[in-house]
Amino acid sequence: MQVTTMQLSRAQRQVQLVLRSFVAIAMLALLGCGDGRSFPKVHEVKGTVLVNGQPAHDVQVYLNRIGGEKLSVPATPQGVTNEKGEFLITSYNADDGAPDGEYVITVEWKERSGLTKSDFEGVDKLGGAYAKVEKTKAMPEFTVRIDKKPVEIPPLKLTQSAAARQRAEAAKKSPMDMRGPLK
Repeated sequence: MQVTTMQLSRAQRQVQLVLRSFVAIAMLALLGCGDGRSFPKVHEVKGTVLVNGQPAHDVQVYLNRIGGEKLSVPATPQGVTNEKGEFLITSYNADDGAPDGEYVITVEWKERSGLTKSDFEGVDKLGGAYAKVEKTKAMPEFTVRIDKKPVEIPPLKLTQSAAARQRAEAAKKSPMDMRGPLK
């Protein structure tokens, strides 16, 4: 009987040691996450992109901050349109929105690439017409203010020029250059 008590006592000690080790590792992991700053409050931001009057899929929409309080954790809010041309903005976590502030919208429409098709590369199908803050900041529909509430951006009605369409089609047809940077 005494041997059994000692074995149980030893087993209990082993369980306690394992639990204490687990708790210590979990605490260290939590302390190691981030730099102690908390993310700024964000608000839902959504909208739609139409190109030549039609919903455009896989358009990249960026909110470029031009005003507001300094953020404790900087972000470039952005989103990608779905098949209906709709997008939700992401700053820190998927579809979380954008922090308060003033923004200029920029837009690019590039082909998906990479093994998982999560990258966007190649020619901008819009010819770069909406890709630079300098170009879009003068357009009232490309400025947005986020101020403590959700925002729905009015539809962005973009035009794809014939020249931009031709360049994008030609880029699709041209064979991939596999020679690398040293050609």
